[in-house]
Amino acid sequence: MAYTEVDFARFQKNELKPGDTFQFACAMCGNCCRNRREAILMTGADIFRAAKALGVSVEAVLPKNFETYVGEDSHVPLYVLAERLDGSCRFLRKGRCLIQQDKPAVCALFPLGRFFDTRDNSFHYFMNHSGCNTGSANGKTWALEEWLDEFHIRDTEAMTAVWHKLLTRLAEVTCRMKKEDICGDLLEDLRRVLYLGYDTSAPYIEQVEARIPSALDVFKRK
Repeated sequence: MAYTEVDFARFQKNELKPGDTFQFACAMCGNCCRNRREAILMTGADIFRAAKALGVSVEAVLPKNFETYVGEDSHVPLYVLAERLDGSCRFLRKGRCLIQQDKPAVCALFPLGRFFDTRDNSFHYFMNHSGCNTGSANGKTWALEEWLDEFHIRDTEAMTAVWHKLLTRLAEVTCRMKKEDICGDLLEDLRRVLYLGYDTSAPYIEQVEARIPSALDVFKRK
Protein backbone atom coordinates (compact mmCIF):
# COMPACT_ATOMS: atom_id res chain seq x y z
CA MET A 1 0.00 0.00 0.00
CA ALA A 2 1.06 3.58 -0.42
CA TYR A 3 2.13 5.48 2.69
CA THR A 4 2.24 9.21 3.31
CA GLU A 5 5.13 11.10 4.87
CA VAL A 6 3.05 11.32 8.05
CA ASP A 7 2.76 7.52 8.07
CA PHE A 8 6.51 7.09 7.66
CA ALA A 9 7.18 9.55 10.48
CA ARG A 10 4.87 7.60 12.79
CA PHE A 11 6.40 4.26 11.83
CA GLN A 12 9.95 5.50 12.24
CA LYS A 13 9.22 6.95 15.67
CA ASN A 14 8.39 3.48 16.98
CA GLU A 15 10.68 1.46 14.71
CA LEU A 16 12.64 -1.40 16.25
CA LYS A 17 16.17 -2.12 15.12
CA PRO A 18 17.62 -5.67 15.00
CA GLY A 19 19.24 -5.34 18.45
CA ASP A 20 16.20 -3.76 20.14
CA THR A 21 14.05 -5.57 22.71
CA PHE A 22 10.47 -5.30 23.94
CA GLN A 23 8.33 -7.02 26.56
CA PHE A 24 5.25 -9.05 25.82
CA ALA A 25 3.42 -12.11 27.14
CA CYS A 26 0.61 -13.72 25.15
CA ALA A 27 -2.17 -14.97 27.42
CA MET A 28 -3.52 -17.24 24.62
CA CYS A 29 -6.95 -15.74 25.33
CA GLY A 30 -7.89 -15.31 21.69
CA ASN A 31 -9.26 -11.83 22.35
CA CYS A 32 -7.22 -10.37 19.48
CA CYS A 33 -9.12 -12.79 17.21
CA ARG A 34 -12.52 -11.43 18.25
CA ASN A 35 -14.34 -8.18 17.61
CA ARG A 36 -11.33 -6.33 16.26
CA ARG A 37 -11.69 -2.61 15.71
CA GLU A 38 -9.71 -2.78 12.48
CA ALA A 39 -9.92 -5.40 9.74
CA ILE A 40 -6.81 -7.50 9.12
CA LEU A 41 -5.53 -6.82 5.62
CA MET A 42 -4.16 -9.80 3.71
CA THR A 43 -1.38 -10.02 1.19
CA GLY A 44 -1.42 -12.52 -1.63
CA ALA A 45 1.32 -14.38 0.23
CA ASP A 46 -0.87 -14.62 3.37
CA ILE A 47 -3.73 -16.12 1.39
CA PHE A 48 -1.43 -18.54 -0.45
CA ARG A 49 0.06 -19.78 2.83
CA ALA A 50 -3.38 -20.15 4.45
CA ALA A 51 -4.61 -22.26 1.54
CA LYS A 52 -1.48 -24.41 1.62
CA ALA A 53 -1.78 -24.93 5.40
CA LEU A 54 -5.39 -26.10 5.00
CA GLY A 55 -4.55 -28.33 2.06
CA VAL A 56 -6.96 -26.58 -0.31
CA SER A 57 -6.68 -24.33 -3.35
CA VAL A 58 -6.56 -20.56 -3.15
CA GLU A 59 -9.90 -20.48 -4.97
CA ALA A 60 -11.43 -22.67 -2.25
CA VAL A 61 -10.07 -20.74 0.72
CA LEU A 62 -10.99 -17.23 -0.46
CA PRO A 63 -14.81 -17.10 -0.40
CA LYS A 64 -15.13 -18.89 2.95
CA ASN A 65 -12.55 -17.02 4.96
CA PHE A 66 -11.95 -13.60 3.38
CA GLU A 67 -13.93 -10.55 2.32
CA THR A 68 -12.95 -8.35 -0.60
CA TYR A 69 -13.25 -4.69 -1.51
CA VAL A 70 -11.57 -2.15 -3.79
CA GLY A 71 -8.89 -0.09 -2.03
CA GLU A 72 -9.81 3.53 -1.42
CA ASP A 73 -6.47 4.92 -2.64
CA SER A 74 -4.87 2.10 -4.62
CA HIS A 75 -8.09 1.08 -6.41
CA VAL A 76 -6.93 -2.54 -6.50
CA PRO A 77 -8.95 -5.46 -5.08
CA LEU A 78 -7.95 -6.23 -1.51
CA TYR A 79 -8.90 -8.94 0.99
CA VAL A 80 -9.40 -8.91 4.75
CA LEU A 81 -10.04 -11.71 7.22
CA ALA A 82 -13.73 -12.54 7.46
CA GLU A 83 -15.56 -12.71 10.78
CA ARG A 84 -18.40 -14.86 12.02
CA LEU A 85 -21.63 -13.30 13.23
CA ASP A 86 -20.22 -13.21 16.77
CA GLY A 87 -17.22 -11.17 15.59
CA SER A 88 -14.66 -13.96 15.83
CA CYS A 89 -12.17 -14.81 13.10
CA ARG A 90 -13.19 -17.59 10.71
CA PHE A 91 -9.95 -19.41 11.49
CA LEU A 92 -10.58 -19.45 15.26
CA ARG A 93 -11.66 -22.83 16.64
CA LYS A 94 -12.07 -23.45 20.37
CA GLY A 95 -9.76 -20.56 21.15
CA ARG A 96 -7.02 -21.71 18.81
CA CYS A 97 -6.02 -20.72 15.28
CA LEU A 98 -6.48 -23.37 12.59
CA ILE A 99 -3.45 -22.07 10.72
CA GLN A 100 -1.31 -21.15 13.72
CA GLN A 101 2.06 -21.76 12.08
CA ASP A 102 1.00 -20.11 8.83
CA LYS A 103 -1.31 -17.39 10.09
CA PRO A 104 -1.29 -13.95 8.42
CA ALA A 105 1.76 -11.82 9.11
CA VAL A 106 -0.35 -9.16 10.85
CA CYS A 107 -1.51 -11.76 13.38
CA ALA A 108 1.88 -13.44 13.79
CA LEU A 109 3.69 -10.16 14.35
CA PHE A 110 1.41 -8.75 17.07
CA PRO A 111 2.24 -6.74 19.20
CA LEU A 112 4.51 -5.51 16.42
CA GLY A 113 3.46 -3.86 13.19
CA ARG A 114 5.26 -3.86 9.86
CA PHE A 115 5.45 -1.60 6.85
CA PHE A 116 6.97 -2.23 3.45
CA ASP A 117 8.94 0.66 1.99
CA THR A 118 8.53 0.51 -1.78
CA ARG A 119 11.33 3.05 -2.16
CA ASP A 120 13.95 0.42 -1.39
CA ASN A 121 11.85 -2.76 -1.07
CA SER A 122 12.60 -3.12 2.62
CA PHE A 123 10.55 -4.19 5.64
CA HIS A 124 10.52 -2.22 8.87
CA TYR A 125 9.06 -3.29 12.22
CA PHE A 126 7.61 -1.09 14.93
CA MET A 127 5.76 -1.34 18.23
CA ASN A 128 2.00 -1.48 17.81
CA HIS A 129 0.58 0.11 20.94
CA SER A 130 -3.08 -0.44 20.12
CA GLY A 131 -5.09 -3.51 21.06
CA CYS A 132 -4.04 -6.18 23.55
CA ASN A 133 -3.43 -5.09 27.13
CA THR A 134 -2.32 -8.50 28.41
CA GLY A 135 1.25 -8.07 27.18
CA SER A 136 2.92 -5.66 29.57
CA ALA A 137 6.03 -4.83 31.51
CA ASN A 138 5.62 -8.21 33.24
CA GLY A 139 5.96 -10.09 29.98
CA LYS A 140 8.98 -11.88 28.58
CA THR A 141 11.74 -9.75 27.08
CA TRP A 142 12.05 -10.44 23.37
CA ALA A 143 14.71 -9.38 20.91
CA LEU A 144 13.25 -8.28 17.61
CA GLU A 145 14.88 -11.07 15.63
CA GLU A 146 13.83 -13.64 18.22
CA TRP A 147 10.19 -12.62 17.85
CA LEU A 148 10.40 -12.66 14.05
CA ASP A 149 11.81 -16.19 14.21
CA GLU A 150 8.78 -17.43 16.17
CA PHE A 151 6.67 -17.57 13.02
CA HIS A 152 9.46 -17.55 10.43
CA ILE A 153 8.67 -13.97 9.45
CA ARG A 154 12.07 -13.43 7.85
CA ASP A 155 11.56 -16.59 5.80
CA THR A 156 8.30 -15.27 4.37
CA GLU A 157 9.47 -11.69 3.75
CA ALA A 158 10.59 -12.56 0.23
CA MET A 159 7.14 -13.96 -0.59
CA THR A 160 5.46 -10.79 0.63
CA ALA A 161 7.99 -8.50 -1.06
CA VAL A 162 7.54 -10.01 -4.51
CA TRP A 163 3.75 -9.79 -4.15
CA HIS A 164 4.05 -6.11 -3.17
CA LYS A 165 6.13 -5.59 -6.31
CA LEU A 166 3.29 -7.02 -8.40
CA LEU A 167 0.70 -4.99 -6.49
CA THR A 168 2.69 -1.78 -6.93
CA ARG A 169 2.98 -2.36 -10.68
CA LEU A 170 -0.81 -2.59 -10.95
CA ALA A 171 -1.58 0.19 -8.45
CA GLU A 172 0.54 2.65 -10.43
CA VAL A 173 -2.20 2.45 -13.05
CA THR A 174 -5.33 1.83 -10.97
CA CYS A 175 -4.68 4.74 -8.60
CA ARG A 176 -4.99 7.10 -11.60
CA MET A 177 -8.31 5.58 -12.60
CA LYS A 178 -11.71 6.29 -11.13
CA LYS A 179 -12.59 3.80 -8.43
CA GLU A 180 -15.98 3.14 -10.00
CA ASP A 181 -14.23 2.06 -13.22
CA ILE A 182 -12.55 -0.84 -11.39
CA CYS A 183 -15.40 -3.26 -11.94
CA GLY A 184 -16.66 -6.12 -14.07
CA ASP A 185 -14.10 -8.03 -16.12
CA LEU A 186 -11.28 -5.65 -15.20
CA LEU A 187 -11.85 -6.22 -11.48
CA GLU A 188 -11.89 -9.98 -11.99
CA ASP A 189 -8.71 -9.82 -14.06
CA LEU A 190 -6.98 -7.89 -11.26
CA ARG A 191 -8.11 -10.47 -8.70
CA ARG A 192 -6.86 -13.22 -10.96
CA VAL A 193 -3.42 -11.68 -11.35
CA LEU A 194 -2.99 -10.85 -7.66
CA TYR A 195 -4.57 -13.83 -5.95
CA LEU A 196 -5.99 -16.60 -8.14
CA GLY A 197 -4.51 -19.50 -10.05
CA TYR A 198 -1.50 -19.99 -7.78
CA ASP A 199 -0.45 -23.62 -7.32
CA THR A 200 0.13 -24.27 -3.59
CA SER A 201 2.32 -27.26 -4.44
CA ALA A 202 4.78 -25.05 -6.34
CA PRO A 203 7.09 -22.25 -5.14
CA TYR A 204 5.15 -19.01 -4.69
CA ILE A 205 7.87 -16.50 -5.53
CA GLU A 206 8.54 -17.94 -8.96
CA GLN A 207 4.82 -17.87 -9.79
CA VAL A 208 4.48 -14.20 -8.83
CA GLU A 209 7.65 -13.20 -10.68
CA ALA A 210 6.31 -14.84 -13.82
CA ARG A 211 3.25 -12.57 -13.66
CA ILE A 212 5.04 -9.26 -13.10
CA PRO A 213 6.23 -8.65 -16.72
CA SER A 214 2.73 -9.09 -18.12
CA ALA A 215 0.82 -7.52 -15.21
CA LEU A 216 -0.19 -4.47 -17.23
CA ASP A 217 -1.65 -6.62 -20.00
CA VAL A 218 -4.92 -6.64 -18.05
CA PHE A 219 -5.28 -2.96 -18.91
CA LYS A 220 -4.14 -3.25 -22.49
CA ARG A 221 -6.91 -5.80 -23.13
CA LYS A 222 -9.63 -3.46 -21.83
